[in-house]
Amino acid sequence: MDILSLFLTLLVAALGAFVFLLLKVPAGAFLGSMIFVGTFSILTDISFFPSEGGLVVRIFAGALIGSRMKKSDVIQMKTIILPAVLIVFGMLVLNLSLGYGIHSLTGLELTTALLGSAPGGIQDMALIADDMDADAAQVAVLHTIRILAILGLLPTILGVFCRRYLLNNPSQDMRRKTAPETEAGTETETETETGTEPQTGRPAPLQDRERSLPLKGRLGRLFRYEILPYARTLAFAGVGGFLLNLTSIPAGAMAGSTLATVLATLFIKPSYTPPKMRSVIMTCSGALIGSGIGTDDLIRLREILVPAVILVVVLLIANFVFGVLIYKLTKLDLVTSLYASAAGGLTDMALIADEMGADTPKVAVLQILRLISVVTLFPTILKFFSSLV
Repeated sequence: MDILSLFLTLLVAALGAFVFLLLKVPAGAFLGSMIFVGTFSILTDISFFPSEGGLVVRIFAGALIGSRMKKSDVIQMKTIILPAVLIVFGMLVLNLSLGYGIHSLTGLELTTALLGSAPGGIQDMALIADDMDADAAQVAVLHTIRILAILGLLPTILGVFCRRYLLNNPSQDMRRKTAPETEAGTETETETETGTEPQTGRPAPLQDRERSLPLKGRLGRLFRYEILPYARTLAFAGVGGFLLNLTSIPAGAMAGSTLATVLATLFIKPSYTPPKMRSVIMTCSGALIGSGIGTDDLIRLREILVPAVILVVVLLIANFVFGVLIYKLTKLDLVTSLYASAAGGLTDMALIADEMGADTPKVAVLQILRLISVVTLFPTILKFFSSLV
């Protein structure tokens, strides 16, 4: 019965992911699978996802996050150390203050409020919430509202703000670059989902002559440049995730796999996650969260309307405060500073920043550092903070 229930759960998750991706919903694979499986769980009460599967999903998710950090990103870090410190610690202080404020004003459970206001990804924070016994469904919905609001409002608001600010201060934006720079001739692409090949030594997308290779040759290339690098990445991620999962560190599996993947990139070989695996991992993550949703959880979702409004308003204000502060204290231009400190999706912020004329590589690296710090550091800090309150 468990095997049949698992099969049906994954089938429903795949259908939900497909529909939401077709509709181009942000984080569509995760949200679609979570909503479809959650609905399936409420209507039938037969959804199932094994606890061991949850550990595996967290390790795969950590490998995905960690593989975003490339050696070129480390080279870029020497020019953005101060902005990175300001963003990470500023976001931490904001997270603690905002989470506790939401808890005090609305009565939302403290851990759920803290994780719901942490500037991480929807999938990542929902998995961490599930691991820390918070309300993962409420956390996921809070982050969904945050992402949709920021993507919908931020480009217009920042565009108007930048034009007016620079119009009133024409001499202050001498740092603005007309094109992003790369350090030491290195590549600065940071995400596989943008269509650029990751730094695994693989050449640019296959040429016509390569497409004409016999099946054996194509399989050989697939094994060398796709399967083998990913297997190596998962091996490091698995060891790191399993070891930290044995400790009392919150979200140890995801934090361990993320750190192990980053360290493997820096000291051994570049880590790699195939672009298509991102949707698979997010679909399984959504199935994991959705399978735990029941009728009571659905009723409690009404409790987060006010917290969601507070979250969006405060984060938008904080974006301007952090952006202008970073612009004043560092060598980054205003547009880059504002988009680097935006608590939106990594890929979305990088693409929008590129369209707005920001220094896209630096925006991407700072967003990656924010994401990795949230996954690896924030759970432990939030748990310690909640124990003191």
